[in-house]
Amino acid sequence: MIIKRLGILGGALLLLAACNQDLGGADMATPEDLAMPEDLTQTLKGSCDLRKYSPAQQECRDYESASSSFITTYKGTCTTAAAWQDALCNHTGAIGGCRTNIPNLGGGTLVQWYFSQSGLMTQAEVQAKCTAGGQTFVAP
Repeated sequence: MIIKRLGILGGALLLLAACNQDLGGADMATPEDLAMPEDLTQTLKGSCDLRKYSPAQQECRDYESASSSFITTYKGTCTTAAAWQDALCNHTGAIGGCRTNIPNLGGGTLVQWYFSQSGLMTQAEVQAKCTAGGQTFVAP
């Protein structure tokens, strides 16, 4: 009878040793496994303000995208005659804007904002300019 009990006890110990269900053991997920994916819904913004140093060009361009390469590329094209900022343009006094969807570089949008000093005097003139360029009119 004692030998039979020792056999049962030995078998139970062997079974428990094989399971290895310690908390934090090798079979548990690591923090890397539980990491959340990158938030692809974050919208990056920037603008190139041509009004800063060139009063003759009364235009400001807003760029928005989830792609950092999109924003970086257009930041690089903002000339020394303009001013880049990591925010949208100040739209105070804008007549309207023309929105263009740009599919390259991860995709994004450009809105060119026009002000009365740009030679356009009414929203109808900005709308006509947008339509002629295949763009969408945006009210201020």
